[in-house]
Parts: sequence; C-alpha cells; structure tokens
Amino acid sequence: MASFAPIAKEPSYLKVFKSVESLIFSGVIKEGAALPTEAELCQQMQVNRTTVREGLRMLEQADLVERGAAKRFYIKRPDAEDIATATSKRLAFGGVTFRETCQALHSFYPTAAVLAAEQAKQVDIDALRAIIQSHKNEASSKKTVEHAVAFFNALALSLNNRVMLAYMQSLNLLIHASLAKVISKTPNAKKRILKAQSNIVDAIERGDTTDAAHWMSKHIDDLKRGYTVAKIDLDGKVR
Repeated sequence: MASFAPIAKEPSYLKVFKSVESLIFSGVIKEGAALPTEAELCQQMQVNRTTVREGLRMLEQADLVERGAAKRFYIKRPDAEDIATATSKRLAFGGVTFRETCQALHSFYPTAAVLAAEQAKQVDIDALRAIIQSHKNEASSKKTVEHAVAFFNALALSLNNRVMLAYMQSLNLLIHASLAKVISKTPNAKKRILKAQSNIVDAIERGDTTDAAHWMSKHIDDLKRGYTVAKIDLDGKVR
C-alpha cells in the first residue's frame, strides 16, 4: 500500500507574502498604492509584527514593494532589471547548474542575435561597437568580464522586447560570477571574445541572420569550453 508524507506547513510570513502578492498580481492593489501600516496588517491578518515584517521583506526583495514616506510600503511595477535579478536569484537558489545555464544560453542567444540582425537600429549597433572598442583598451580580467556582460545586455536592449530583455539579463547575472574564473584561466580569452563580438556585430549590421546566429553559437560554445579549461564542474550549482 502506498504511503504519503505529511504535508509541510508554510511559515506564517510566507503566507503574508503570498497573500499580498496575490492581490498585486490580480490587480486588486494597484501600482503606487500604499499598503496598510504594520500595525494594521497585524490586526487584519491576525499575525504578529515579526511575521508581517518578514513578509514585507520578502515582498521588497521580490521588487513588488518599495519603502516610502513614514515607513510605509508602496506597490511598484518591477522593470526588466528587477525581474532579471529576482529570476537569477531564484534559479541559483533552486540549484540550477552551469550545464543548464549553458544549454539555455545556446538555445536563447543565437535567436537573440537573429532578432537583432532583423531589427537593430544604428544607435544600437553603435552602442555594441562602443563596448567592443572600450574593451580593447582594457587589460584586466575583471574589465573583460564587465565588458562581456555589457555586450550581452546591450544586445538584449536592442531587441526592444521586455520579455527577452528580462530573461537575457537574468542569464547574464547567472554567468557573471563564474566568468572571471573562466577568463583568467582561458588562453587568449579577451582576443577570442573580441573576435566573436566583432563578427556578431558585423553580421547584425549587414542584416545577415545566418552569420549572426553562427557567430553567437561559436561564442557560447567557447564559453562552455572555458568552463572545462577552468575546471568548473558543469554539473555544479551556479552560485
């Protein structure tokens, strides 16, 4: 006969978080509206102040509320960066691996390069080239990491698509911490990154979707090889 595990009880602060989150997402509480005071929330929800404060802290971390005047919390609409930050934190906390991240990059970024080749404006292309040029003048591994991530973020911005922007930025945040080790351990890392980026931008400017996807795929493949060279376990968890 099958046996069943006990159903876990949720902490009260998590119930506070979910209750308010539900009202926000359903539109009952509008953007910019003030939440009741801590004392009022305690009374309405029949919980203690510590529970309310922890629930509010979770809402703030999820970028659903922000502190305002008189210690009140106000509903905010998360932007793409907020969503990306929250998503990357949850993925990392959930134990996502480097292999899973690389697979997502390989599936997602060539498509982004194709979209950029189809619709990027000259101002977007100029921004990408400016990042490449700035990267050429820097020598440190730290700066190479910053420029590599800045390039991907600028590419995401060129798509004019908030969904793509949020997910690309979340992936960028996931790989950011490990890139320093990869770049410091991989021979000619800066040269290889600059070559790939330059070819990607050239293809985007020509409107060549095939070449844009090709060079982006090579770029991501190079990153995956870098993890191997740096002896980073692909099945290890992203931190």
